[in-house]
Amino acid sequence: MKTRKCPHCRCGRSTVRREHNSKLIVTMPSGAQTGGKADDNLMAGKRVYLTASTAREHVNKLWEKEGFFLKCLFSGLEESTGSKKGDQVFCPELFFLELLVVTPSRYRPINRLGDQMFTNGQTVNMQAVMKDCSVIRKLLALIAGEKYTEEAEAPEQTDQTFLSGVPGQTLTDKLYNMWIRLQSHVNIVFDSDMDKLMTEKYPGIRQILEKKDGLFRKHMMGKRVDYAARSVICPDMYIGTNEIGIPMVFATKLTYPQPVTPWNVKELRQAVINGPNVHPGASMVINEDGRRTILSAGNLAQREAVAKELLTPSPGPHKMPMKIVNRHIKNGDVLLLNRQPTLHRPSIQAHCARILPGEKVLRLHYANCKAYNADFDGDEMNAHFPQSELGRAEAYMLVSTDQQYLVPKDGKPLAGLIQDHMVSGTRMTIRGCFFTRDQYTELVYRGLTDRPGRVKLLPPAILKPQRLWTGKQVVSTLLLNVIPEKAVPLNLVGKSKIPSKAWIQLPPRSAPGYKPDSMCDSQVVIRQGELLVGVLDKAHYGSSAYGLVHCCYELYGGETSGKLLSCLARLFTAYLQLYRGFTLGVEDILVKPGANSRRTKIIQESLKIGSQALQAAFNLPSNVDQAEAQSRWQDAHLNPDQKDFSMADHKFKEVANQVNNDINKVCMPIGLHTSFPDNNLQLMVQSGAKGSTVNTMQISCLLGQIELEGRRPPPMPSGKFLPCFQPYDPSPGAGGFVSGRFLTGIKPQEFFFHCMAGREGLVDTAVKTSRSGYLQRCVIKHLEGLVVQYDLTVRDSDGSVVQFLYGEDGLDIPKTQFLQPRQFPFIEDNYEVIKRSQGLDEILARLDPQTASNHFAAIQRWKTKRDVACPRRGAFLLFSQKKLAKLKQLELEAPPGATRDPAVLQLVQQWLDLDEAGRSKYCRKSSRCPEPSLGLLRPDVCFGSVSENFHSITEKYLQSRGSESEDSVDTHRY
Repeated sequence: MKTRKCPHCRCGRSTVRREHNSKLIVTMPSGAQTGGKADDNLMAGKRVYLTASTAREHVNKLWEKEGFFLKCLFSGLEESTGSKKGDQVFCPELFFLELLVVTPSRYRPINRLGDQMFTNGQTVNMQAVMKDCSVIRKLLALIAGEKYTEEAEAPEQTDQTFLSGVPGQTLTDKLYNMWIRLQSHVNIVFDSDMDKLMTEKYPGIRQILEKKDGLFRKHMMGKRVDYAARSVICPDMYIGTNEIGIPMVFATKLTYPQPVTPWNVKELRQAVINGPNVHPGASMVINEDGRRTILSAGNLAQREAVAKELLTPSPGPHKMPMKIVNRHIKNGDVLLLNRQPTLHRPSIQAHCARILPGEKVLRLHYANCKAYNADFDGDEMNAHFPQSELGRAEAYMLVSTDQQYLVPKDGKPLAGLIQDHMVSGTRMTIRGCFFTRDQYTELVYRGLTDRPGRVKLLPPAILKPQRLWTGKQVVSTLLLNVIPEKAVPLNLVGKSKIPSKAWIQLPPRSAPGYKPDSMCDSQVVIRQGELLVGVLDKAHYGSSAYGLVHCCYELYGGETSGKLLSCLARLFTAYLQLYRGFTLGVEDILVKPGANSRRTKIIQESLKIGSQALQAAFNLPSNVDQAEAQSRWQDAHLNPDQKDFSMADHKFKEVANQVNNDINKVCMPIGLHTSFPDNNLQLMVQSGAKGSTVNTMQISCLLGQIELEGRRPPPMPSGKFLPCFQPYDPSPGAGGFVSGRFLTGIKPQEFFFHCMAGREGLVDTAVKTSRSGYLQRCVIKHLEGLVVQYDLTVRDSDGSVVQFLYGEDGLDIPKTQFLQPRQFPFIEDNYEVIKRSQGLDEILARLDPQTASNHFAAIQRWKTKRDVACPRRGAFLLFSQKKLAKLKQLELEAPPGATRDPAVLQLVQQWLDLDEAGRSKYCRKSSRCPEPSLGLLRPDVCFGSVSENFHSITEKYLQSRGSESEDSVDTHRY
């Protein structure tokens, strides 16, 4: 219940109100006062200004009365020893300012704009506070009745001028207004947003620190740097996936401090002679004593003189053991490439430089577009040149694109070929694609342009009447030459993105034991590095899991997978340019006349389905009048409870979707004029190059039902969906069902519905971007301090433990993709490859392979002896179950004063009298299950220390493999 009077003095409650963050107004309680003072009766119901000193007294009294509660509510309010007696009192200085700390003038520099100079904003704010303090002192002196001497008549005139500038009639009013002005100016020093009335104000301390332009985010956590470049990006499929094309204008500006040694002095001398404008050149030489010599572009004699003295020690004290030449960036140097927004770790990757004379922009390989979320419609990227050997080593070994193939989020591949390369690869590996020897060798050479040494070639697939090689053999040749020397070629069984039913031209004849997937192009089989069956598409060299490139990454490392992507990109580009161009025509979207007539018939029949939807929604009989059905629909629309209207809307969507499906079955894909794989649009969609089945249906069949926020477009209050329709028209077209298609065009009202859905998508995208960006920033700021330490624990920035093992099993996410039961056969088929490439014998020799297996065996033995995994029983419980029944039969007498059962007392005494040998028998039976392996054995030291779940999965697979091998032996035996 809300109290209106004080329970102690029975006074009314005062209300305190804050105005403009500068003053506190107290409204005194109104009404009759009994037994109070005369002054209190006079102040009843009036508004009083609460001064800072009065507020301070109130806070002190509040602490005296309610200190025990405020300590719990505000834990930061500490007590200090106040009086001589040692009493602890509360210090209110936390809420009140007597002195204002002023930053040194060097941190408040004068701002310059051209030839003009302006005072720093902080200085202006503090000057306003000092002026207010001076005015208040003079006002207080006047109010106190201080008289100036006769010698100070001139200042008295000044005071009169000063008083005219202060608002207020009396001196008390002027003091009151100046006090409020002082509070406002002090507020502005700390936070300029606290005063909403003042128009001309400078940023306060809060504005200097907070947000994107504050000191922390703009000048400390991130700042402008040297040795960086920014330009527009354009595609280049001829450079490697781990390379970045650098234009010459950047190559002559980005430099690296290279120490001069006898091994590189010849190269650096030539760079110094070339100067700052000729690549490869140099811009500066730093001597041992720290002096810098800037190389002149027009003075060849100076550059030659400096070049001759590179190995000659300079006189005087040395700060460095050798000279340093700031040479230009050259091929092979590492650069950090970044595209904003930097939303995940692969948004910054290291690329090797490839200097491209004549270019003006950065050139990026297609395969890296997904990692950066980059396209080439004007995107810009930043390049940073590391300036130390430590930074270069980290970039080469850790941040390189070859090592960033898997995304840290879930271990799925990031890099992959796109669009044209997918169409080319599908066309090249399809059955019936043959090449002569000249064509075969040319394609192989175009793919392996940067490979040193001899190239391994495969024998032809067809010998007579002409020696011919298939497209699969071209890809196999590249694969065999890309994998490391003396490495075992891989084995792979997988599926392509194109489904098996897409290849069926005619329904197959029924035959016993027929398997449609056997020897089909949707089944990819690679044996000993040779592609035997199947078509390679997005599932194998795109950014897809468990494809050919992903498997090469797991077996041979990131360098091999990067080379494979680069070679395949060059190969597929050459195939498109030399032998098989790709185009898209009207023929690819045309529908056969028969399918087109059936489509028209379905659309004509769909004009009547709106009435059927209304009848189903409102449970009306089939012979009901249409006007009555529309009346029911109108009532549901105008009813505040939209349940019936939503049901009608749902029924309309159901019948519209049925019409949509019927038309799609008629036209796609059997109704198309040209079928897959000769249909270039279908080839593009099925191979994963671009587009989806929905796009093809909207082109050739119909657009279907337009939806806004998951519902049909809402009707206007008049009942019309658009002004051109009748109120509550039940036809599907009036409710946003577009029966037209892009091939033959759509009607104006259909186009309007279509634009509504397009506008919703644009607005949704714009809203999501800002919200998701801020949400991700909040999440990242809380998680950026987590680090996996050398003892495998995950700790926060203050050293507190978050997890004892990362993810509770100690597994790195990118390394867990092939630890799935479905991928165990792949690991088994490529055991020799893994054994050689990963050096398993050496690793196992350093680890302890037996401790973990023995521990799992102990756990298994414990579980086999017990029916329940975690029984709640101890040694004494087992003992009592065995002995208690016999003791109760003896009918023992209870000792005097005992309240417990004498049999129980006797049982406890017998348990206490047991020796160690007697107790151990019961303790063994009630022993707890051994601790989990990961809790005792470190997985980086003990081989096989994994989670119990993973251990059970591997054991099941090994048992199933053992039973399969026994079945196969029995089959061969008979």
